[in-house]
Amino acid sequence: MAFPTLHTLNYEDLNDNFTLMADYIESVRDALAGDRVISLSQTTAAPLVSELGAGAVVYSITISLKNAAGKLLDWYNGKIKLAIADDDTPNATIDPEAGEHDMVGGQLTVTVTMPKATWTAGKTATLTVSAPTTATNAIITGVGTKTFVATVTADSAE
Repeated sequence: MAFPTLHTLNYEDLNDNFTLMADYIESVRDALAGDRVISLSQTTAAPLVSELGAGAVVYSITISLKNAAGKLLDWYNGKIKLAIADDDTPNATIDPEAGEHDMVGGQLTVTVTMPKATWTAGKTATLTVSAPTTATNAIITGVGTKTFVATVTADSAE
């Protein structure tokens, strides 16, 4: 019976592995100490009344969990809470729908849709992203809330 061949790492590969592990541990330690923030790829929009009258206006918003230096916490695979609110009819929607959803690799993409309709200038649709209320953990608890606000804008009279 032959013994399996053992894989050995050269010193450079071994050092790289230790560096990666140290960076990971430091990132988790910092996050547990409060160094994490929700970041949105876009925080505002100004769709025109005419655009909304002609068709749905859709925004793709990437939600990321980052540290204060802006580095993605790509090791985070946990819940985040989404909510949508507006002050006009018809109602804006999000996909995935409101509730708690899994971030994968520290990110989740949400689609905000303002449907085709007669929207009133000055009205808003607001996506709110926050820590989950039921699926809590030490990493995400206490992270601040972030919003994306689309404010309907009147067409300019030219």
